[in-house]
Amino acid sequence: MLGWQLAYCPGRKRRQRETIARMDAITDAAALVADRYPHALWALLTGSVLDEHTRTAGSDLDIVVCLPDYSAGHRESLRWNGWPVEVFANSETGHRWFLQDETGKRKPTLVRMIATGVQIAGADGAHAPLQDECRALLEAGPGIPSDMSVEDLRYGLTDLLDDLAYARDAGEATITRQLVWERTGHLALAAAGRWDGGGKWLLRELRSWAPAWSERWLAARDDEATVVGLAEETLAVAGGPLFEGYRRTAPIRDRTGLLLDAPAVVVRRAARAILLDDEGRLVLIKRTLPDRPDEPYWVTPGGGVEPEDMDTEEACLREVHEELGATASLVRQVYFTARPREEGFATHHYFLARLKTMDVSLRHGPEFDKPDRGSYDVELINLRNDGNSLDRIRLVPSALKMFLQTNRGALLAEAGLDLA
Repeated sequence: MLGWQLAYCPGRKRRQRETIARMDAITDAAALVADRYPHALWALLTGSVLDEHTRTAGSDLDIVVCLPDYSAGHRESLRWNGWPVEVFANSETGHRWFLQDETGKRKPTLVRMIATGVQIAGADGAHAPLQDECRALLEAGPGIPSDMSVEDLRYGLTDLLDDLAYARDAGEATITRQLVWERTGHLALAAAGRWDGGGKWLLRELRSWAPAWSERWLAARDDEATVVGLAEETLAVAGGPLFEGYRRTAPIRDRTGLLLDAPAVVVRRAARAILLDDEGRLVLIKRTLPDRPDEPYWVTPGGGVEPEDMDTEEACLREVHEELGATASLVRQVYFTARPREEGFATHHYFLARLKTMDVSLRHGPEFDKPDRGSYDVELINLRNDGNSLDRIRLVPSALKMFLQTNRGALLAEAGLDLA
């Protein structure tokens, strides 16, 4: 306990001087960037320190820095000229990855920082295109979440209400009531298709969405009957309580990161195609196993390199023809994974390819002759107009899914396709 008391300091972020000027913050932030990030393409000062209504003696300098493409992104906390500072430094590609990740999570931290920031470094307007995108995204909101996401929130709140109703310990009841109150706010925002937030931003998002409702929510916090009533009301709007029938499948986890003492030898080599048609759609195979019909997963066409294959490229084209009845032209290898085995490594070479022709009636191979192996359905996933189209499927390996989402535009460009 003593160690915790020594480590925890409520005033650790508080600045010594109580009077904070906006221009002081901008000047000091610009000096920090000039000193620590002289090669920055641009930088923004953002956060509550810019707003006299939210600025306090403990306000941070929140700084977003855009680095050249070859730079490694990082987040860093430090002190500068008496200020507590939070730096979010990344290349534009890296920033965009986090923006997309945040949009999926419905919590626009970096989106808001870039949208509301003031430029403090770089050529005038260098940040403008990305800032305009973030402002539009912030204004548009995340949209209505998927049915699965709402079901997860409904189930969690339903379960907590049940725990609260039958709580026998006063301390447990207090904690559970607090969780019911907080989860009710998150569910209300999701059901309304609004951005979500944590900590103070939960209240700010609620106030932005429905000021009167947010005041009811605040007032209800310490009264169990009122909290329960507001939770049940919110559940009704979102689709009602959910318990019976709720089911989720465990995600597939890659073995790539396992630390095995595998010999430095390749024991199996596979070739797979990131295959795009003329419409910018990714050609995938949906696998459904007989014993798990409700748990399909998706893979790229491909398979093991055979002795008769001249190289991995030839193996890739052969597998595309066998599994899809298709012909294709390879662009280049763009991705690689290795999975350790006790006797060595299994490697997977992924080639970006353009689809020429496809006739599924020409598919052939042992997998299609054995009904007990389940189904192999061809499915097209749009990469051109919908950056989140992969979110709804379980693509294996999951690391490939992240690679495709992060590099969607570049892959289309490499294949000679535009993004629009």
